[in-house]
Amino acid sequence: MLKVGLLGAGRIAGVHATAITSHPGSSLVAVSDINTAAAQKIAAQYGTEVRDTDNILQDRTIDAVLIATSTDTHSDLIERATAAGKAVLCEKPVDLSLARARACQEAVASTGCPVMIGFNRRFDPNFSTLKKAVDAGEIGKPELLSITSFDPAPPPVSYITVWAVSSGT
Repeated sequence: MLKVGLLGAGRIAGVHATAITSHPGSSLVAVSDINTAAAQKIAAQYGTEVRDTDNILQDRTIDAVLIATSTDTHSDLIERATAAGKAVLCEKPVDLSLARARACQEAVASTGCPVMIGFNRRFDPNFSTLKKAVDAGEIGKPELLSITSFDPAPPPVSYITVWAVSSGT
């Protein structure tokens, strides 16, 4: 059984919590977020507990962490998690700075811990079909590709309201 700690309790973290708890080979052990109420909501929904990030990273019984926090925390959390011997799945991007993302990659390489960045578009059937068509020469040589993609469903109004208030709009 893969024991997972969830870092972050926002909208995408809820999607990941569902995936973790739906798989018979994994269990959600704990969730952490700076917004304690959000962490408590996910913990209650999925029958787990709220812990702080340090506790999750130091817990030797937790095999992996899923990082669904704000982008500015990703590199640091990836480095800390792998230094603690945890496998990592992190939401994209690793960092907004290419130099910082590369430094993170170098730091992680020495740990031997697996790290995956959650960018599911490469597995999207529509993207796969497009790539096959390009490779087969069916649509000519691409010079510029601009793709607009959306979540499968819009976020709830409560998410938009929280975002609008926090961004000052």
